[in-house]
Amino acid sequence: MSDDVLVAEFVKQSVGLAFTVGSKVGEYLWGRLTRRLSNDPAALEKAVERLLAENPEAIHQLKALAEVDLTTTGNPPWIVPRSPLFVDRVAVWQPLSGRTGTALLTGPSGIGKTAAAEHFAVHSKSSYPDGALLVNLADFRDGPGGSLGRNRIKAFILSHLGIEVLSTADDDLAVQYDEVLQPLRLLVVFDDVESAEELNGLVPAAPMSLVLALTSAPEDDFLLRFAPVPLGQLEDGADRQLLEAICSQQLVHSDPEGAQKLLAQCDRVPAALVVAANRVRSFAAVTPRPLAAVATELEGGGSLGPVSHAYDEALAGLSDGAAELCRLLTVFPGPSFTNEVAVAISGRPKSQVPALLAELHAQVFVTRDADGRLRLGSQARQAVRRTGNTSGTEEAFARLVRFYASRAVQADFQKSGPERLRLYDTNLPPGTEIHDFERHEVDWLVAELPTYRALAGAALDAGFHRELTQICGAIEVVGLHRGLHRDLEAILDRGLRTNPAPALEARMISMYGRILSLVGEFDRAARAFERANDAMLKLPEPNPELSASVLEFRGLFHREQGQLAEAETCYRAALEITRGLSAGGGPHRGRGLHARMLANVLVSLKQFPEALELLHEAENHTLARHDRDRAQVWLVRAKVFAETRRPADALALLPEAWRLANGAGSNQYDLEFGEAIGDAAWRAGGHDLARQHWSGVWQRYEASRHPRRERLYHKLWYGLPA
Repeated sequence: MSDDVLVAEFVKQSVGLAFTVGSKVGEYLWGRLTRRLSNDPAALEKAVERLLAENPEAIHQLKALAEVDLTTTGNPPWIVPRSPLFVDRVAVWQPLSGRTGTALLTGPSGIGKTAAAEHFAVHSKSSYPDGALLVNLADFRDGPGGSLGRNRIKAFILSHLGIEVLSTADDDLAVQYDEVLQPLRLLVVFDDVESAEELNGLVPAAPMSLVLALTSAPEDDFLLRFAPVPLGQLEDGADRQLLEAICSQQLVHSDPEGAQKLLAQCDRVPAALVVAANRVRSFAAVTPRPLAAVATELEGGGSLGPVSHAYDEALAGLSDGAAELCRLLTVFPGPSFTNEVAVAISGRPKSQVPALLAELHAQVFVTRDADGRLRLGSQARQAVRRTGNTSGTEEAFARLVRFYASRAVQADFQKSGPERLRLYDTNLPPGTEIHDFERHEVDWLVAELPTYRALAGAALDAGFHRELTQICGAIEVVGLHRGLHRDLEAILDRGLRTNPAPALEARMISMYGRILSLVGEFDRAARAFERANDAMLKLPEPNPELSASVLEFRGLFHREQGQLAEAETCYRAALEITRGLSAGGGPHRGRGLHARMLANVLVSLKQFPEALELLHEAENHTLARHDRDRAQVWLVRAKVFAETRRPADALALLPEAWRLANGAGSNQYDLEFGEAIGDAAWRAGGHDLARQHWSGVWQRYEASRHPRRERLYHKLWYGLPA
C-alpha cells in the first residue's frame, strides 16, 4: 500500500477518533485546527490533510495518540439509582423510551421524579450507549435564587465523559461542549430545573441524545418549548407494594386496617410513603400496631419532616385563588367530590374553578380517582391546617350543606313526583338552580351516599338541622329502590338528634324502624316504633296519611319476623285509611301500595282469592309512571300463580316484572325476585333451577348474616312441601 493511501486511511481514522468520547486525538485536533472541531467530518478531514501536508511530523503525534485511543477501554458514565426500591412508573417511561431531543418530567416535590429518571436510565441503557449523567442544578447555583454556574456544569459533564477541559473561557468551553456531545448518544438528566432559561446553553446540539429536565413548577415558557411528561401519584396498589418493600409484607399484613389508614394519609406519594414507612419500622419496637400508630399520628397533624415542609412550600407557592380553594375544600368531609361540588364550595362562578383545580392537581393536592371524582389529599389538608388560616371556611361549609340538601330534595321530587308523603321542609333556598340529573336520580344519590353519611354528623354539629332533616326525608328513595340500609341508618340517626317536630319525628323514626327490620335488628326496631307512637301522641291533630305510613312500616316489621297475623292487621288498617283518603278520587299511590302489601301477606297465609282481588285494586291505583310499584304487583301475582298450580305462568311473568323493576332503577327487591323464581321453578318440577336461584339468594343473606338465610337454607335442603 502506497504512503499516500496510508496517509488517507490514517486521516479517516483520526477523524473518526476525534468524535469519540474521551478522545486524545480530538483534544489534539482541537488545539491545532483553528481552535474548533467542525461538525462536518468531511471538512475536518480536509483540515487534517492540510495539517499533515504542512507539517509531516504531525502524523507521528497523531499516530501515538490514536494508539492510546484505540487501546483505551474506559467505561461510559452511568447513573446508579440511589435506592433499589422502585415501584410503578413504568408507564411514564413509555413516552420517553428511545426518545431524543429535550423532554420535561414534571411533578411536585416528593412525587419521585429523580427516582423515575434514575431507573429510566438503567432501563434505557441500550438506547444511549455513550452513557447517562444526572446533574442536579441546585449544586451549581450561587445560593438560593442565585445565578447558575453553567460553565461549571459543562466542565462537570465533560470530565465525567473523560474529556479534559481545554479552556474555561465561555466561548471556547461552549464550543468544546457542543462539539464533544454532538455525535454522542447520551442521556443527560438535569434535576431541579427552575425555568426554561436555565437550560440555555446546557442543551447541546446532539441529535441522537436525550436531555431530560426535571422540574416541580413548569411555567408557560417551559411548556411551550419542551414536551412535558407529567408524573403523578403511584398507581393504586403500588403504594402498598412500596410500603411492604420497606416495612416487610408480614408487618403490613398483620394490621390491614392500620395499613389502609396509613396509605390514605400518604396519598400515594412516594416520598411520604418512604418517610412514613421508616417511622413504622422505628415504632415497631414499642407498639404492637405500628402502622395504626403512625396513621393516627399523621391524622392528628404529625409531621413527615421534609415531605411536610415540601407541602408547606407548595401551598405557599400557589396562586391566591388556588390557595383559597384548597383551604375551602378542607370543609368537605366525604371521600371524594365532583367538579360541581368544588364550584358550590368555592362560591365562585363556574368558569373560574377548573383552572384552580388544575393548579391544585399539578401539585397533587387534588387528585382524580379512576371514576373521575376528585379527592383532596390528606397531606394537603394537613398543610392547610398548619397555616392556621380558616377564613371563609364557615361560609363554604354552609354552601356545601345547602348544595347537598337541595340536590337531595330535587332528586326525591324528580324520582317520586309530588305524590309521596313528605313531612320535611321541601322549600329550597332562593335562586337554587334546578338540576338536570344526567343519570338516574337514585344513581346520583347512591354515588353521593358516602358524602351524605359523612356530612350528616358535621351538619348536626354545625347546627344545620333544617338541611339535615331535608336530607333524611329525601334520601328515603334510596332505601326504597336500592337498600343500602346501613348508610341510611347512620344518616337518620344523626337527623333524629335534631329534635324534629312530632310529625316529622314520627315519620323519621318509623323509617328508622323499617330499616332496622330489614337488617334483622328487631329489638332495636321495636324500640323505634315505640318512639314513633310517642311522637304520634304529640300531634296537635290526627294525620291519617302519617298514621297509614307508620302502620305500613310496622306491618313490614312483623312480616320480616314471620308474624303474619300481626302484619295482616297492620296492613289492613293502613289500607282502610288510604281507601278513605282516596274515596271519590283517581288513583291513590298509598292505596295501591297497601293493597299490594296486604296481598303479599295473604299469599303466605294461603288466602289466594282475596290476594288476587287486592292485586287488582293495587294495579288500579298504581300511577302510570311508577314502574317499580307495578313490578311489585306483578311479583306478588306471580307468587299466587306459583302457589295455585300455575307455575308456568309465574315463570313467564317474573322475568318481565324483574326487568320492569330494574328498568325503573330499583334493585331493592332482587333477592325477593330470585327466591320467587326458585319457588316457581320448584313447583314446575325444575328442582335444579330452583336450587340454583335459592343458592344465590342464600349466599347474599349468609354474607350479611340476615335471619332469612335460615329459610333459604331449609329450602336448599328440603325444597318446598307438596
